[in-house]
Amino acid sequence: MSQQQQEQQRRQVEQQLRQNWQRLRYQILDQFGQVSTSDLDAAVGVDDLIARIADRTNHSERYVENRLRDLAGVGPVQGQPLGAR
Repeated sequence: MSQQQQEQQRRQVEQQLRQNWQRLRYQILDQFGQVSTSDLDAAVGVDDLIARIADRTNHSERYVENRLRDLAGVGPVQGQPLGAR
């Protein structure tokens, strides 16, 4: 997958998270029981959201990232984190 395609997918994940935030927010809280609404509200971007969830749940950032991609309806890219440029 080219760098341009990766960036496009990253934008797509962010767009899906923003557009469907109310629904996805509850799915994230259900998926990651240790995460609070204040953790979600404090996140300043997708990378920060991933880091906060990983920190609270002791899951790897890669795992959290893939779960967020699934919840947003954008499949994971093997070996490419959301923040990869």
